[in-house]
Amino acid sequence: MADQNREMQISLEDLLAQAEYLKKYIDMLQKSIADLTDSLASIDSAKQFLENINEKGDQLITVDRRGFVLIKGEVKDSSKVTLNIGLGYYAEVSPEHAQKFLDAKRDEINKALQNMVAERDKAATAYYQIAEILERAQAEQPR
Repeated sequence: MADQNREMQISLEDLLAQAEYLKKYIDMLQKSIADLTDSLASIDSAKQFLENINEKGDQLITVDRRGFVLIKGEVKDSSKVTLNIGLGYYAEVSPEHAQKFLDAKRDEINKALQNMVAERDKAATAYYQIAEILERAQAEQPR
């Protein structure tokens, strides 16, 4: 029972090191969240194109991932599309199969994104707790 009431002591240097580590970890998670969000936007763009693939006449087609460059073009054969299946591999599939693949990929990325946001929030909470401890310690120091 006495062991449960024992307080753990940690140096200010260790707290500072932990805060610095958490800040870098949060920054890395934030970058990963941005990358996953960008991937979701790309999937949404591809799905939108697939939904309109059978429209006749010229269509605006995105040349780059972010849609900075568009070209007018007409789809000659809408029975097959080339799909990036990952790791540098592509497959020629029907638009319907591509839609299903993209839906599954979107679900997978959404799940990863939710986990990453939860992890970032957990790390941020720990960071702010350490920051509060450091602020209290600084306020208690004689001037």
